[in-house]
Amino acid sequence: MKRFKNFLSLLLVLLMIVAMFTGCGTPTTTEPEKPATEQPEEPEPPKEPEDEKEEPITQSYKAGTYSEKVYGYLSYLNVETTFSDTKITDIKITEHDETPELLAMVEEQVVRDIIDNQSLGVDVVSGATMSSMAVINAVSKSVEAAGGDVSALRANRVTKEPGPDEEYTTDVVIVGMGASGFMAAHNAAAQGAKVMAVEKGASIAVSNGLRVSGPFAIDTPVLRAQNSKLTVDKAFYHMMNYSKWSVNAPLVRRSLETSSESVTQLLDMGYEFREADFRFETPFKGDYGGFHLILNPYSERINIWEKTLKEDGVEVLYNTTGEKLLMDGDKVVGIEAKRRDGTKVTIHANAVILSTGGFIGNKQMIAEHFSGVTFNPAGGSLSTGDGIRMAQEAGAVLDKTFGLCGNEYGGTNTKAKRSAKQDKFDQNTAFKFGFYGVLNVDAQGNRFMDEGKLVDYPMSFGSEPIMRHSPFYTVVDQAYVDAMREIGLYEYTRAKGAPDDWVIGEYFKGKVLTNIDADLEEGIKEGWVYKADTIEELATFFGTENLKETVEKYNEHVANGFDAQFGKDPMYLSPISEGPFYIVENEFSAWSTIGGVRVDENLRALNNKNRPIPGLYVAGADAGSLYSTPYYDVPGTFYGLAIASGTIAGQEAAKFSLNN
Repeated sequence: MKRFKNFLSLLLVLLMIVAMFTGCGTPTTTEPEKPATEQPEEPEPPKEPEDEKEEPITQSYKAGTYSEKVYGYLSYLNVETTFSDTKITDIKITEHDETPELLAMVEEQVVRDIIDNQSLGVDVVSGATMSSMAVINAVSKSVEAAGGDVSALRANRVTKEPGPDEEYTTDVVIVGMGASGFMAAHNAAAQGAKVMAVEKGASIAVSNGLRVSGPFAIDTPVLRAQNSKLTVDKAFYHMMNYSKWSVNAPLVRRSLETSSESVTQLLDMGYEFREADFRFETPFKGDYGGFHLILNPYSERINIWEKTLKEDGVEVLYNTTGEKLLMDGDKVVGIEAKRRDGTKVTIHANAVILSTGGFIGNKQMIAEHFSGVTFNPAGGSLSTGDGIRMAQEAGAVLDKTFGLCGNEYGGTNTKAKRSAKQDKFDQNTAFKFGFYGVLNVDAQGNRFMDEGKLVDYPMSFGSEPIMRHSPFYTVVDQAYVDAMREIGLYEYTRAKGAPDDWVIGEYFKGKVLTNIDADLEEGIKEGWVYKADTIEELATFFGTENLKETVEKYNEHVANGFDAQFGKDPMYLSPISEGPFYIVENEFSAWSTIGGVRVDENLRALNNKNRPIPGLYVAGADAGSLYSTPYYDVPGTFYGLAIASGTIAGQEAAKFSLNN
């Protein structure tokens, strides 16, 4: 009995100790504790009133206005942030050379969200990511300067709750509103179909199809007015021979035949064109020219697209991403999409057109198709392969041709603020050297190409070698730098024997690299340029161990006036002999991917038996049977084939839908 009493006493003590520790581990609340037996097995969190918002984080600032200069997508932005003692009260972007229409969206969304929520954890604008991030970073720097807590403001994420599910019914639905999607919508509506579209971007203004130089087309009103001798046959046989007949011949021919109709439609909408010899070597120039330069400024193009879609009765859901196709057996009967806030959208339709712009913005798909290639997208960050994936999930197969449409304006580097872009935009001119025909080497310091191809054919023949060897390194001496600053590439190359009909020369006439000294210094500070008094030292920075031997051999070619290794035109042979010397690290850059879904001449997606999937059409860069790799040596074909394929897909999808 005594032992039993002792056992009870010990048990009581242990229970008291456990209770004490359990009490210490339980957070205190304002609600009375409930007996354990009354607690449900899976307690639900308390529900807050729907209209109740989290209290903004309390901050303490040195009141005033702070200015920060940051780099966006195309230029530096000067951002002024004003603080009271406890809040961000105003944000103004006072200077910039960004695209005004896109920056206006950043001001409307990003600036508003920062101020309204007193938060730096805000969403960027879809299609204007770099401009959005520039503003967020500028405000962050100002918060720090004003004595605020940047980490706390970044941690205060602004989230939006999904709305109720949305459901629509239409004749044709289009996923992606770039050049091909826009033309598809216009042509489907013209056939009498009711058309809807979903677009991942925040506005039609984010489309790359609005920024291009112009299309290649045949037998247009513009060309007829100039008595052009260019024919469909001439262009078709050239493109097929160039591609070694690796593309879908009936589709290419039909697209070339449709190109006149597509350009005529754009003219009717308000576009203005002039035929122009493109700045690169091409078989189609002069009397056989087919490149149409768009004359309308960017803002006018946006207005034309918006006006046309409105007149056509096309409803576009922006900030909405296509996710999967709805199927009825083997037939496509609509799409499921998601708005940016997570709202589910279902659109029933007899026909679906996928035109999401390829997969230049999808790192995983890029790695799968171009393993080991170092490159930076020049556009299309929203083009993440959605259309290609959706088609594959519905049973479509991929065609065999894959490639990249390179950036013709120069090199890029992730270390650099101002990589090469279109020449009308701010950029570091040191990136031009790699495309000027001088010595380029690979990571080991070995030469790998005829560099003249990068001057004359930067998007076709020249593009493939630098994609394969990216990052690649350009080597010049001080004498060459001085020449580019003082007389420029045109005068320099003419003095070395460039002919009177040097096509690309006209583009470079009068262009000198006035800021090259400052640009080289900027590159040195950013870590993608190195300067040395000897070639041996130059080779150490990037580990190009064979550079000395390569330069010696290259200088022999220069002295002999003949490139015995790759046959480069002597006018592009420049000595590397007068120090100091410079080496520039270039990473390949591309506008778009080439390759996608196998399609027939009607842009119908094909399955593994080469049979069309009923109700499914694919246009533009999502279509894998249209474009060649290397990219065609016919400038303007990417845009020209995009609008033609959109025209065909829109007409065919509308006919199918209205007949079913």
